[in-house]
Amino acid sequence: MIPNWRQTPTLFALLKRTRLAPAAAAGLLLAGPAFAHVMEFDVKGGELRPALDAYIAQSGVQLIYKVEDIKDLSTRGFKGKIAADAALDRLLEGTRLRVRRGQDGAMVLIAPSPARAPVRIE
Repeated sequence: MIPNWRQTPTLFALLKRTRLAPAAAAGLLLAGPAFAHVMEFDVKGGELRPALDAYIAQSGVQLIYKVEDIKDLSTRGFKGKIAADAALDRLLEGTRLRVRRGQDGAMVLIAPSPARAPVRIE
């Protein structure tokens, strides 16, 4: 007797059955177009704010940050061909800033939380 194995349908098979495959494929193609392809960057090192402004102008990426979070921070800059998200990661090396990427493609720079002093209970 041959066992009756039930195969789990793939995501594509489910989408095909519901006629959503074309929409899903279009969504995959449109997701993060600024990040997907290699671009030419020439961002000078130095103060971080002008470097981020240059990055935004060259990449077309929407980048949101608080001025007080980047105050007194610097970057080594970057020149070359690379994907936009990788270029931003290089610009932020050594700054302790993190990038949160939204579903709409926008990015937000997040500063680390200030260290809190331990609480002593006596």
